[in-house]
Amino acid sequence: MTVRTLLTAASAVLSLTLSTGLATAQDAPAPAARSSILDKAVNDVRVSGWIIYGPGQTTTLVESTVQGGFAQRIDLPRAGANPWDVGAAAVTTKPIQNGDVLAVAVWIRTERAPAGSDTGRVTLRLQGNAEPYPEIATESLEPGSEWKLYFTQATATRDYAPGEAAVNIQLAAASQTIELGPIFILDMGPDFDRSTLPTN
Repeated sequence: MTVRTLLTAASAVLSLTLSTGLATAQDAPAPAARSSILDKAVNDVRVSGWIIYGPGQTTTLVESTVQGGFAQRIDLPRAGANPWDVGAAAVTTKPIQNGDVLAVAVWIRTERAPAGSDTGRVTLRLQGNAEPYPEIATESLEPGSEWKLYFTQATATRDYAPGEAAVNIQLAAASQTIELGPIFILDMGPDFDRSTLPTN
C-alpha cells in the first residue's frame, strides 16, 4: 500500500463525530493490533486542530464530503499585504529528531476562487514555529474546487521539541475562500526512502 492510500484510509477514521461535529479520540474505533500510518503523526490531524489567524478573515466549521466529514472554511474578502497575513497553522505535538524524514499531507479545496481564476492561491509551508519561522519545506499550490490531498516533504536538519515546528497554510495572496480538511505531519523516522513519498 502506498503512503497516499494509507493517508486516505487513515483520514476516514475521522468520520465518527460528536454532536458538535468534531471527531475525538474516544469516538474512534479501538486501535487494531497492527500499526497504522496515524502512529507516525506528530500533530493533531483533526480539523479541530487547525489554528486560524489573521485580520479580516471569517472562519466557519462546515459539513463536507472530505474525509472526516467536516472542514474549516476560511473566507478572505480581500488580499493581504503579504500572503502570510492570514493563514492556518498545525503545530507539532511530539518531538522530531535530526535526520528524520517528514511527510506532510493536507486536504484542500477552493470554495471561491480569486476573480478571473478557476483555482485558489495558497502556500503550504513546513517551518519552525518561532520567529524568524525558518523554512523546512514550501509548496506553492493552486487548489481547485474538488478535494485533493497536497503534499510536501523534508528531512529534519535539527531536533524539534513538541511545538517547535508547524505547517502553515498561507492564504492571503488573494480574495478567496479556501476549505481545509485533515492535516497530517508524519515523522517517518531516519533512513526512510523519500522517493516512495507522494508528491503533488
